[in-house]
Amino acid sequence: MLLLKRANELLAENKLREAEFMYKSVLKQSPNNGAALFGVGRICMRLEQYDNAIYYLKRACEHLPKMLEPLFALADAFLAVGSPVDAKTVLEYTLSIAKHNAQAHYQLGQFYLDYGFLEQAENVFKAGLDCPHGAVTAFMLYELVQMSKPAALPDYLAMLTKLEDEFEAPRLKTVVYYAKAKCQERLGDYDAAQENFALANDTQLLLSEFRTSDMLPFFESIKQHCGQSFFNRPSDIVKTTFIPVFIVGLPRTGSTLLEQMLVQHSHVGTLGENTVISDQIVPYLCMRNNSAFPACLDQLSNAMLDHCRILYVDEIKRYRVSEEVVINKLPANFQNLGLIYKLFPEAKIIHLTRNLKATAWSVYSNHFAENEPYFCSLSEFALYAQAQSDLMTHFKTFMKNNIYTLSYEQLIAEPEKTIKRCLGFMYQKYEPECLAFHKSKKPVHTLSKAQVRKPISTAPLERWQRYDTFIETMMNPEQNAQTTQANP
Repeated sequence: MLLLKRANELLAENKLREAEFMYKSVLKQSPNNGAALFGVGRICMRLEQYDNAIYYLKRACEHLPKMLEPLFALADAFLAVGSPVDAKTVLEYTLSIAKHNAQAHYQLGQFYLDYGFLEQAENVFKAGLDCPHGAVTAFMLYELVQMSKPAALPDYLAMLTKLEDEFEAPRLKTVVYYAKAKCQERLGDYDAAQENFALANDTQLLLSEFRTSDMLPFFESIKQHCGQSFFNRPSDIVKTTFIPVFIVGLPRTGSTLLEQMLVQHSHVGTLGENTVISDQIVPYLCMRNNSAFPACLDQLSNAMLDHCRILYVDEIKRYRVSEEVVINKLPANFQNLGLIYKLFPEAKIIHLTRNLKATAWSVYSNHFAENEPYFCSLSEFALYAQAQSDLMTHFKTFMKNNIYTLSYEQLIAEPEKTIKRCLGFMYQKYEPECLAFHKSKKPVHTLSKAQVRKPISTAPLERWQRYDTFIETMMNPEQNAQTTQANP
């Protein structure tokens, strides 16, 4: 049907209202048209109308019994409304009718991994390797080489080597390189691991459309617009029904571990790595003041701030967080601390730090989906880390009572003592359940989701040291080049 084809084109162009009109026009003529039902369901998902999405996607699944995409979308909708049991049912049903589909294995395996069912995840991923190989095979192997027993690793390495020759797309080659490196590292072949980590990062860096140096003027502008005069302006007397807590810092500094320990407390809930500030609040202020961030912070009326607080509270309601303390652990919120202070003058900021080389290697040796330069270059990361440190120093000058600095090394070495201090900063009493975080089945969606299902280990404190010379050279390429020339 031409109408349905046009609706699909509009949806691909993100013209949601026009596409919805077209899909519903099809449904008026044919109420059980599965493709149109699926289209409306996808639009509801994008508009975050999850109850409506579930209604349309259920019907789409009934009338498109041989298609897996509506089932995957339905599972996502159930997760969005906080019903993982229903999502699990849908994904397990999907696998039961598509046992030879690798994507069905991957989706269910990721669900198990997110919710801490590591053995089930491994079994599903392993079974998925028997399906016809495709792009998703690389992603399953990436997970398996990190969770399987050493005896399985040589076979996985052989499969990855074969996939490396088959894949041409840089994105897929990047995943294969990372998986090979992690496999080789676990097998003790550190030279080969270093080589493949370098291949992975170099390949992904080519996909990045900017460099960290392009961001430096932005960081400087934040300091200018959030300076002495900004903090001297009188702030609203705000009384919230919750204690807003923000965990900020560089990636791979232990935010997931800290969050998982804290949310075992009976009075602590979390929004995870929530982007409501950058995705909703900042665009609203930019629109109201007709200026980009951070210049849009120059004129903040009480009415604007009240609206922004409503947006944040609505997000808390959407995630059904009812605890007294509400964590937002998006590391990049360090850029928004000035705005956060104006919204919530009593907000608690936990600034996580970690040994720079250890942090750099942890970022370099893990695959981030985003093609951002500081995720895939040690020299780019060093520049980003310095900019982040400078900005945090700036904010601490004006917000010293709001910010509690905590090191990853301290958390690993003295977990109980550190968590007690952290909870005290949030006006909460210590509960021993915080140290049993690894037994929890609360969902985790970050790169550390398997790691936080295990007791605290000191291994991450030392892993980077095997690559110390390489890290030093790559983090300071110009300095090392000059040293080499001076001392051949």
